[in-house]
Amino acid sequence: GGSCHAVMAILAAVIERQQSGEGQYIDISMTDAAFSLHALTAPGALHTGESPELERTQLNGGSFYDCYETADGRWFSVGGLEPQFFSQFCAAIGRPDLSGLGLVMVPDKVAELKAQIAGEMKKKTFAEWQDIFARVDSCTEPVLDFIEACEHPQIKARDMLVKVNNEQGEALRQVASPFKFSRSQPGYRFAGAPLGQHTDEVLREIGYDDGRINDLKKAGVIL
Repeated sequence: GGSCHAVMAILAAVIERQQSGEGQYIDISMTDAAFSLHALTAPGALHTGESPELERTQLNGGSFYDCYETADGRWFSVGGLEPQFFSQFCAAIGRPDLSGLGLVMVPDKVAELKAQIAGEMKKKTFAEWQDIFARVDSCTEPVLDFIEACEHPQIKARDMLVKVNNEQGEALRQVASPFKFSRSQPGYRFAGAPLGQHTDEVLREIGYDDGRINDLKKAGVIL
């Protein structure tokens, strides 16, 4: 969305204000923010006047970049486009003969390469591939579900899960802020309120009296 770009723009404006002494209005559009993500492919398209076709470039689905299924129905992401990574990947799956095909962009040949990779990945289980690729620098990673990700050593080492008390004093595990500061650490005041906790308060603020609120509760409109 536009919020990340808004934060970057605000910080840039704060730094500029330190130099100029003046504030300024910032105009942030979600459309603009999304459109700016075309920066990688835009120069070529703007030069030739031709839009890149879907699944025809190395980074839009036209290469072997993909997720491949294991023997037990799990998945691995394979993203080692660079030759030094792809050659190690091919060696790890027992197919060094494929290492020269990583940058080939002929659709039929790419499809054949992906089929060959898929066939090899189906020969071993998720755990077996984890053990193999843990020792190989090939940009190949297991696709974890959320609970598995929570138990990953890197997530634990980075303290990306914290305990936050709710309004009843119960400690709930929550995702932590990704920002790490040397001096001032993020604080966590409370976890989410129970459903409907503030309904009466909000409705009174917009003019509903207790009688009308009770009628809505009886009708099942609100909690």
